[in-house]
Amino acid sequence: MSLFNVLSGLLSLFVLLVFLRTILKTRATSSNTQSQTNLRLLRDQLQEVAEDHRVGNLSAEQYEFSKVEIENRVLEEVAKEPQVTVMSGRYAKIVSMLVVVLIPFSAFYLYSVIGSPEGQDVALFLESQDQSFDQAELESMAEKVIEHLAENPEDTQALSMLARTYQALHKFDEAANAWERAYQLDPNNPAILVDYAESRGLAARGNLSGEPTELINRALELDPNHGKGLALGGTAAFAAGSYQLAIDRWTQLMKANLVDEQLVQTLQSGIAEAKIRLVQSGQEVNVEEVISEGSFAQEGGTIFSGVVRISNDLRSQVGSQDVVFIYARSVEGPPMPIAAMRIPANQLPFSFAFDDSSSLMPSRQLSDFSEFIVGARISKSGNAIRASGDLESSTLVVRQGTNIEISIDSAVP
Repeated sequence: MSLFNVLSGLLSLFVLLVFLRTILKTRATSSNTQSQTNLRLLRDQLQEVAEDHRVGNLSAEQYEFSKVEIENRVLEEVAKEPQVTVMSGRYAKIVSMLVVVLIPFSAFYLYSVIGSPEGQDVALFLESQDQSFDQAELESMAEKVIEHLAENPEDTQALSMLARTYQALHKFDEAANAWERAYQLDPNNPAILVDYAESRGLAARGNLSGEPTELINRALELDPNHGKGLALGGTAAFAAGSYQLAIDRWTQLMKANLVDEQLVQTLQSGIAEAKIRLVQSGQEVNVEEVISEGSFAQEGGTIFSGVVRISNDLRSQVGSQDVVFIYARSVEGPPMPIAAMRIPANQLPFSFAFDDSSSLMPSRQLSDFSEFIVGARISKSGNAIRASGDLESSTLVVRQGTNIEISIDSAVP
């Protein structure tokens, strides 16, 4: 006899004793104060979930899932009888005998019908749960879904499962075809649009340009906060050179997932790279600061400040389309700037202040350094890369808390 059978027998005996004790005693239970307490707790949980959704800590999908789960638990509590009246005397004895016979019989009968005796082998069960699907199993799964679809060709959930199975098998063209069929059946489903776009990109070796980008844009029109849509949309925009759009989408995704530190760090790295590309291409950078209590973004004051001037001898060489780059880089380390600022040259002289929000990368904040090399350059092309004909200043070594004056007084040969 297995340990499972012994334990199940003991459990049945315990349940019988509880029933007999209840039936043979005459009493009326009071109102179910525990249920009332549980209902109050569930109501508070529902309010907390709604508040988390309102402030952006939960996506729409997460909110709906949590809400349905809590509501189901509320229904279970409401369904509980607040008062139970029990019998005594001859009727109680009759009922108790029926209970003694029916409970164990029903339990063992149901287990024989719907139970899994092989599940009693714990080691075998755990081993089976840890097994991953191999290619043969995935192929078999795909065949079963195809058979199902032969009889139910409009089942979009089955098409989605088939597409994901093909993706797991690295059959990206077949996955894209399955997603296309799902898309034709439900063209206004943002999730299908995004997954279809992803599969088209995978089939094109990671290229999201063209139709995949159009599908992502349409998904975001239908659901501007779709998480996967924002992630892929930012990637597509970055690949197309639309760095500001990539920053906007990744920032929006980050604001909705501030509790996910790993995701936030990944998005910050992508945003930092997009900022660098914008500066290098001579475009204006516009990044919304995202700050959470988890301190994934830091608040801080001015680290150093100053004014940039153009010498009188070079003022006549400044064109109306020229731009000024003010930069700070590490005294020891790579020449890549830690922070930079871009302004039109016609604003000179210009007073500036640098803080951590001026940093180009989250992993290299200005506040991490005690001193910097600071300079300014007027670019004729609008490009951040130094070129012949640009006008520049000498560089200064600056410590935190310093106020400086930069003079642009020489031309790059």
